[in-house]
Amino acid sequence: MQPVHVDPMPMPPQGLKPNRPSKITTERIVSNFTAVVLAAFFSLPMLWMVLASVDHGATNQLRVPDLTAEHYWVAVQVENLSAFGNSLLLSVIATVIGTAAAFVAAYVFSKHNIPFKNPILLTILFLSGVPISILIVPVYKMFATLGWLSIIPTGVLLGVTAIPFQIYQLKNFIDAVPSELEEAAALEQANTLQILFRVILPLTKPGLASAAIFGFVNAWGNFLLPVVLINSLADQPAPVHLFGFMGSNSIDYGVIAAYSIVYSLPVIILFLGMSRQFKAGFALGGAVK
Repeated sequence: MQPVHVDPMPMPPQGLKPNRPSKITTERIVSNFTAVVLAAFFSLPMLWMVLASVDHGATNQLRVPDLTAEHYWVAVQVENLSAFGNSLLLSVIATVIGTAAAFVAAYVFSKHNIPFKNPILLTILFLSGVPISILIVPVYKMFATLGWLSIIPTGVLLGVTAIPFQIYQLKNFIDAVPSELEEAAALEQANTLQILFRVILPLTKPGLASAAIFGFVNAWGNFLLPVVLINSLADQPAPVHLFGFMGSNSIDYGVIAAYSIVYSLPVIILFLGMSRQFKAGFALGGAVK
């Protein structure tokens, strides 16, 4: 065989200057300055929280700490961890209830023709922006009448409040799943539940992860519903318990900062645990085959 001749890569003309970033403009200065201001706006309170948590005489001022670990020791006392556990139970219930219901509803809206679909979706979109606080009085009366002023019914209600937004989150992911996959599964005699849990569910894990994180955070940081709808002080979650560190005469800033850091750990762990699902995206190649 004759050898194949490959022309060498053309060299850039002599004297041609490499591409350089564009000149400094007013728009770039303004945008960078705005980004720095916003970064400082969010980072300074977090820096105060970290420093105050190890400062023996912590105040509401940002200062060099007099190092101590006593605030963390107070934060992990039994009564404080009990409230932490209540928050965990409340949030897990809300996450499971809300994400499961939203997943089934999103599948129906995405893959099935139902009457008045668009008006119903618009109603759901409207409900996702309605704060539950405007309904707190009738909800309290209903819960009191039914004897539901406890942690489990409150967790279920928190899960319900997240469903409208979770439906929109999951519907966008389910819309991206090709209909050919369902048709192929139907040819294999798969019923609706099998298609939902064996075809749709594995391919929408990133959406489920984002919906679960939203539902968990929505319940984890909620203060109003637990303080109104849970009668027992022993069942109050961490946000309500955190409010107890603010006395009428003094505020224990160090313990508040330490407890806030401990309180934020589950959300960070949840996000890190779900990060692989976000990176995975959709793996649809060859699925029909």
